[in-house]
Amino acid sequence: LFVGQLSWNIDNDWLKTEFEGVGEVVSARVQMDRQTGRSRGFGYVEYATPELALTALEQLQGKEIDGRAVKLDLSTPRTPNPVARAKQFGDVPSEPSPTLFVGNISWNTNEDMLWEHFGTYGAVSSVRVPTDRETGKPKGFAYVEFGDVGTAKKALEGSTGADIDGRNIRLDYSQPRDNSGGDRGGRGGGRGGGRGFGGDRGGGRGGGRGGGRGFGDRGGRVSHL
Repeated sequence: LFVGQLSWNIDNDWLKTEFEGVGEVVSARVQMDRQTGRSRGFGYVEYATPELALTALEQLQGKEIDGRAVKLDLSTPRTPNPVARAKQFGDVPSEPSPTLFVGNISWNTNEDMLWEHFGTYGAVSSVRVPTDRETGKPKGFAYVEFGDVGTAKKALEGSTGADIDGRNIRLDYSQPRDNSGGDRGGRGGGRGGGRGFGGDRGGGRGGGRGGGRGFGDRGGRVSHL
């Protein structure tokens, strides 16, 4: 369910409490402004079944929460599950791993927003939003590492196509490249040479691009002297 006209005082726990009287609530999320940290005045409540969501829509429409009458509507993901997403876009799923590749994110999406979203599935070990080396701007994707494969699988199944900051995200498992690559970032080298330590992109090309801003030689030039 989409829940609009929320008071700025409402947090995730409060929102869940207001709606779990109808039935099992899988998750309740209040959307937060990344700059101010304040509520944006709306959120989402996910029930265990579509029937419960319909019941809540009928029974709780206009319910007063913290002095404001909320507006409810059904919220349907563009891609209801990973299988549908794969059929629609021809995706080839990767082997399960504890780290997820998160694509199609807004340039404004930061690590805190991703940590908050995916933390609802279990323990998050790290969140990385790679940035362009020259401009410093985000590249539009990220990596979220969980404590175990099971939690990552639950997050992939639950959040494929989910809306984060107005964009429907794309998820896949992120694989280690190889031993010489030195990272677990999979598709972008989340822990590799993105910041100049030569781990990912340098490992495959002899430091050609990995050391440009790091502590080694500049792109392997010394080795050619």
